Amino acid sequence: MIKRELELPGLRLGGTSWVIPGSFADNMRSLSPDVSDMEIVLFDTPEHSNMPSKEEVLVMKDLCSELDMSCTVHFPSEIFVSCSEPDRRQREEMCLRTIELFAPLDPFAWILHVLGEKRGRSPSIDADMWLEKSISSAGIVAEAAGDRRKICIETLDYDPMYVKYLAEGAGTSVCLDLGHLVKCGYPVHETASSFADDVRVLHIHGVMPCGTDHRDLSYFDPDLFDSVRGIMSGGKDRVMTIEVFEDDYLRSLEAIKRGLRAEVF
Repeated sequence: MIKRELELPGLRLGGTSWVIPGSFADNMRSLSPDVSDMEIVLFDTPEHSNMPSKEEVLVMKDLCSELDMSCTVHFPSEIFVSCSEPDRRQREEMCLRTIELFAPLDPFAWILHVLGEKRGRSPSIDADMWLEKSISSAGIVAEAAGDRRKICIETLDYDPMYVKYLAEGAGTSVCLDLGHLVKCGYPVHETASSFADDVRVLHIHGVMPCGTDHRDLSYFDPDLFDSVRGIMSGGKDRVMTIEVFEDDYLRSLEAIKRGLRAEVF
């Protein structure tokens, strides 16, 4: 097993597949000296797509074994039940095709966005109906994953309690996005404590004073980082993904290393 400088007891760190120019495999090699998971960030539109071939997935599978790493897969499509029925089914089918493509990789987790038709604390003008339909759609995706708990519904801008209801209804886990909590003004420590049993993956990124998120961790309160780390470090195997890109990743590593050195001294 590879010994990494940034290993945290009971909590594995990860990075994204967009830290250097190049392939998914190139990024995995770049991440491997410091972290033990890579979030594969996908997009698939008529204009642009980075969906890999079956052969590329097999290369990543071999690399995971060689580098002692795991992967999480961020679906290229969201669940959005407020659209038309054909569009809703198309989104579900995109998630199912993604699960089929990446199945040989046996990801540690699958990251799923469940959108509402409005922004703010409530995702919908009819939250009960939205929950019912969203649980149904998320359940279809979870069933295809085999282990439902590997599907992690991510906290977005709406009240995190909706994600808790979604996860309970669909039998999934939660991806607790700490940067989104900070940006939207939700209590981070209290939410992490309340959600701890349901969280399989955490996302962490800095939020600038102007509100721009997914920036380096010099913009994340180090005391808050330590607080959440303490809550999430016991018992379960969890991944905390540093969800930033390119140079923000290297700056984030330095911020974490400074915090660890301060603990020593």
